[in-house]
Order: sequence, then C-alpha cells, then structure tokens
Amino acid sequence: MSEVPLISIVDDDALVGDGIAALVESLGYNAATFTSAEHFLRSDVIAETTCLITDVQMPGLSGLELQEALQSQGHLTPVIVITGYPNEKHRTRALENGAVGYLSKPFDDGSLIECLSAAIKSRSSPAWQESSDDAIVSKDLNGTVTTWTKAAERLFGYPAKEVVGKSITFLIPSDRLNEEVEILDRIRRGERVDHFETARQRKDGSLVVVSLTISPVTDESGKIIGASKIARHHREKAGTPSSFARSRPATIPRP
Repeated sequence: MSEVPLISIVDDDALVGDGIAALVESLGYNAATFTSAEHFLRSDVIAETTCLITDVQMPGLSGLELQEALQSQGHLTPVIVITGYPNEKHRTRALENGAVGYLSKPFDDGSLIECLSAAIKSRSSPAWQESSDDAIVSKDLNGTVTTWTKAAERLFGYPAKEVVGKSITFLIPSDRLNEEVEILDRIRRGERVDHFETARQRKDGSLVVVSLTISPVTDESGKIIGASKIARHHREKAGTPSSFARSRPATIPRP
C-alpha cells in the first residue's frame, strides 16, 4: 500500500466528486472518484482506501448501505458521510456504524479537512489495528447467519460460504445453547449485550474464549430484524479455553 493516504469519494454528482477530489489532492493525498456505491464495491482499491467519503442518497445502494456493506465484508475503512438532505435518523445510523463525520451539503472545506484528519489518525492508531481483528457476524431473529467477515473466518476457521444461511448454533458448545436463546430474547426487546465473555467452538473442534458485544439491527422503519455481533478473542485466557468452557456458563450481563 502507498504511504500516501488514498481517499475514495463516492457521489453520483460528478461535479461534487471532482470538487472534493481537488481538495483532497491539494492536501497531498491521493483521490479516487466513483459515481455509485456499486462502482466502488467492484473496484480494486477498497483495501487501499484510507478513508471513504460517500454521499447518502444515490441510485442503487445508498451511502449508508455502502458503509454497512463494507463492514459486512470485514472492511473497517473510516467513513465520512455527506448529504444534501440531512436527516437525524440517517445521522444516528451513520455514527452508530462508526462514521467519523456526517456533513450536510454545502459544507466548508475546514469541516471536511477536520474529518479527514480524524479518519487518517484513527486508521493508524493501535485501537484500529486491534479492532481489525474483531470478528463481525450478523444473524436474523431466528439465529440464521446473514453476514460473516474475514476476521470471523480467521477466528473460527469457517469460510463464509459454509456458514451463511445456517444457524449460528454450530459455533455454540452444547452446554451453552441456552445463551443463544437468551441473547435472541434480549435482541427482540431492543436490548444490547456488552462484553459478554463466553466460549465458542472452532471448525477444528477446539474452543476459543471470546468477548461478545451484540446489538439489534433495524430496518428503515425501525423494526428489529436481526443482530450484529462483534467477537473479540479474549487473549488473556486464550491458552486455557477448555477449562473456561467446562465451567458453568456465565451470566449474560443486563443493560
């Protein structure tokens, strides 16, 4: 990857995209412009992109859907969301998904530069490097896997093609199946589960201790349709997952 940050810009208005690109290049960064989310997702620069600037309302996938599509593929690219039609619901959705900025058009150059600086700084931080190893898994309210990132493949040993469409219970040791029932009940009530430490089973049969954070996923109307789970390898106990797994299942923390 080049040492010069690459800023990718997605906006169906080519004039807006070119204007942002000119500003980005004046700061000494490289810029790549795309007129649709689909165009960017088909490109070969996703992994090289240091920061993504995307419009919200575009034909095809919206900017918010693009942000979520990248996450579902395991890309933790910092995102700056821009829009000519500011909406508090969209703003909340973007920021909850980790956007480093939400700017209303027309915005001043200083605001965008500030967001860019924050995005580039976050990309190089130790916290970002650690979070890139977090496994992100989404499932519907029946527990069926809908998304499975590369980090999940590395942590659990299953490629996405083997697990998407199957029940998440293949990961759960038999003596911990009650955890999934309680988690789904909590999600249906709109509750979030934070830092729940438990054990899960890899493809090779070994057990791994993980810390789970699980949040409800809603559709455009606000209806809960599933859950997004972040699984972090609990390295402090990684050497003794078997003994942890044999202990009495932990109590799922209440909100």
